[in-house]
Amino acid sequence: MTQAAPLLCLLLIAACGAHLPHATYTPQPQSALVEVARSPPPARVEVVPARPKASSAWVDGEWTWRRERWAWTPGRWVAEPAGAAFSPWVFVRAADGTLWYAPGVWRDTKGALTPAPRALAVATVEDTEVVNAEGATETTGPTLRPGRTRAPAAQPAAVPH
Repeated sequence: MTQAAPLLCLLLIAACGAHLPHATYTPQPQSALVEVARSPPPARVEVVPARPKASSAWVDGEWTWRRERWAWTPGRWVAEPAGAAFSPWVFVRAADGTLWYAPGVWRDTKGALTPAPRALAVATVEDTEVVNAEGATETTGPTLRPGRTRAPAAQPAAVPH
């Protein structure tokens, strides 16, 4: 009986760590970074809906810099556009402490922005307070609907090193 317990625990851990088929990724170009006023809060917990089609790809939820504060865009299942790849959101702290951010966007084979595919199913997220690592409540914007955000225009500012 005691020999079966570790095996059972291992099987439970494996079952909880299911793999989600993500969209094809491409890196963000440095030119996509825009300066932001503060770091993003910890990620929100999402309930991933059932995969709507065998060909669907998952796009993780992300913090979006909007109106001088962070707002959560939930994860979603999409039909990956032919010839496009997803550049996930990034957050960078430069050596001088400057904060930079680029939102998650879709790009064509030449790296140009392309329209985001329609969400087939969206994760469920509770609109509860977000508490940071120091225990303080973060002021955040509302939870956004996927496809309703726009990528900020690249600014001709110094970029991080």
